[in-house]
Amino acid sequence: MKPILILVCLLIALMAVGLFVFYGVSKASPPQVAASSPGELSDLRAELKALEQRVDAMQQATHLDPGGGSRVSQSDVDAAVERALATRAASESAPAAQNAAATPPKLDAQTAFAQLTDPSVNWEERRKKWSELAKAGLLDEVLALYEKQAAENPNDTKAQTALGNAYLNKLFNSPQGPEAGVWGTKADKAFDRALALDDHNWEARYVKAVSLSNWPAFLGKQPEAIANLEILVQQQSQGPLQPHYAQTYLILGNLYKPTGKNDQALAMWQQGQALFPNDAEIQKQIQLAQQQH
Repeated sequence: MKPILILVCLLIALMAVGLFVFYGVSKASPPQVAASSPGELSDLRAELKALEQRVDAMQQATHLDPGGGSRVSQSDVDAAVERALATRAASESAPAAQNAAATPPKLDAQTAFAQLTDPSVNWEERRKKWSELAKAGLLDEVLALYEKQAAENPNDTKAQTALGNAYLNKLFNSPQGPEAGVWGTKADKAFDRALALDDHNWEARYVKAVSLSNWPAFLGKQPEAIANLEILVQQQSQGPLQPHYAQTYLILGNLYKPTGKNDQALAMWQQGQALFPNDAEIQKQIQLAQQQH
């Protein structure tokens, strides 16, 4: 039984004994009072004294004063209140701190432009950055910076190529609609300016060709795409072999096949395989072509 309950029980018992004695003395008949011996009264007083001592002991054991109050100092109370307030403040500030840590730095056009034009940033990282810009509504601001760079450097083939890529990324990250043709045309013209400055600009010619190959067939852009890739095959054979050259053979073969030039497609893939024997995509196309014969 809990100490406080024991204390209450003892108090009740003490009151009961007191009432019993009082009632017995005041209401009993004279013969009954006379019958009570001094020894019996002494025993009752002793029991009452023992009960009082037990109550005092319980008060001390449970740290209760006679009024039932807690014997905790005011300084202890103040310290407990301060701890409670500090704990609450920490719990309320923790989610805010976590949200601040989880929230990435706010994008801005200038910083994004610097990252996109950094030569150490690869293609996949650029693609992700353009996607972030689209979600942040910054495509047009960044595109304006590319246009400014190209306008200020009209004789820089790299600046014109970068602008063409920027137009395509605007197209890729915008809703499909009539504007797609506008951005595609702008990109094609930017690549033409880059090639006019340097007709061996591999990136400008390759991206131009791939872009044209994705135009709707009824617009008749596929022959121009094929012609640019055939030029690249010739140019690639004139210098050191580069790993990305494998894509030229793969895409050109893929464009030959829909036109009914199956033999030319297979020959182009085999030519690419001879130069890049470990290219899995070229090997796959050769196997599919041989199975269909």
